[in-house]
Amino acid sequence: MKKFNIILILLLALSTASYSQKITFNITGIKNTIGKIRLAFFTSEKDYKVENPKIEKYINKKDLKNGKITINFDDIPVGTYGVCVLDDENSNGKMDYSFFIPQEGFGFSDYYHSGMSKPKFDNFKFKLDSGKHKTVEIRIRYM
Repeated sequence: MKKFNIILILLLALSTASYSQKITFNITGIKNTIGKIRLAFFTSEKDYKVENPKIEKYINKKDLKNGKITINFDDIPVGTYGVCVLDDENSNGKMDYSFFIPQEGFGFSDYYHSGMSKPKFDNFKFKLDSGKHKTVEIRIRYM
């Protein structure tokens, strides 16, 4: 039984390793160290519209230097993603608004959104391929 458990653990470790890739996020334009950075990983326009991310990550801003932070993940499965970033200054897990205007910073994977309405998923989606290291640039915008 012990031998079976060890083999099962090894197989799970190998299968997980083949489905995850290293991804680096360079996030710039962050104005202060208050709160946390929230990354929401969407896999489709449908999930994005209803704000149902498949993966969420929170980053402490302690390593913030000159408005920039770099973070690496190696546990994101291979696939197509669009990542929305929130500078969640009050750490409440959501965007705060005043008269429909965002009161916290936001950004999108490899796309700087200058419009007033939400961008389309196709504008900021990318593919995370097996065996490749992906670097994503995100510039935070404040209204």
